[in-house]
Amino acid sequence: MLQLFNFESDPITLVDHDGRVIYWAHFLDEHIASALFDELLLNSQWQVEEISVYGKRYQQPRLTCWYGEFGMRADGGYQERTSAQPLTDNLLLLKDKIEAQTGYRFNCVLANLYRDEHDGVGYHADDEAILGVNPVIASYSLGETRRFLIKHNQNSVSTLKVDLRNNSLLLMDGCLQENWKHTIPKSKRPMNKRINLTFRLMPAD
Repeated sequence: MLQLFNFESDPITLVDHDGRVIYWAHFLDEHIASALFDELLLNSQWQVEEISVYGKRYQQPRLTCWYGEFGMRADGGYQERTSAQPLTDNLLLLKDKIEAQTGYRFNCVLANLYRDEHDGVGYHADDEAILGVNPVIASYSLGETRRFLIKHNQNSVSTLKVDLRNNSLLLMDGCLQENWKHTIPKSKRPMNKRINLTFRLMPAD
């Protein structure tokens, strides 16, 4: 059964079984969110990430880049550890507010740029070994609204569907990555650009 959530109140718990998902519909002041979107779009070192499947290389249908604390190196799971861009003032402001609201600490950000309706990411879990046990992911959205689907590994019939709007935050914690998978599917209708910032805590070098 597909459940659709569409709401304005902040925050709301979407999942509280085998992990947790919490959603804030409006997280930053709108002018700060708008400035952050423009800044990231223009100044980020966007690159195409590749994965290897049965010996063949495939380009991921989105652009990515890393931001992190001073000296931080990051690992996307598909490539070698790379030096992260330093966090900007606006990213630090966002990070500080996320930490204050959630009680978790983060030191790096994987940024994803979905250029249009042809970009997306398939079902997966953010369970890379480098993130440790029960990793916490804080996912902040800017730009175009995109649909987010999440399904339990043992019950794929029950799928949650959430429209991630501009300036919204989605927190995934507990054992969620062990028990659930999520996706941002490609769309059949025209889409503008969306930037997704996934805050994580990774071991420093």
